[in-house]
Amino acid sequence: MQYKVIVEDAARGLMGDSGMETSAAILAEKVNEAIKDGWEPLGGIAHSENRQENPFLLQAMINRSPSPAGDAEEVPSPTPPEA
Repeated sequence: MQYKVIVEDAARGLMGDSGMETSAAILAEKVNEAIKDGWEPLGGIAHSENRQENPFLLQAMINRSPSPAGDAEEVPSPTPPEA
């Protein structure tokens, strides 16, 4: 199983727009694309702000299919100490 979070910056609105509607639409597009690739939303949309109080929308996603061998990150085994 794989897990990822899609993040959309909600501070980049148009003049007179809070940016939230535009950002929600962009996030929905990204989530729909991920769904086409086998990802599933996990829970609802979360809202957060960074230290400068810029808003972000986040959606957690999971993919239940086994990850392809090419996507797995290989971690080298530690070399045993020489005696």
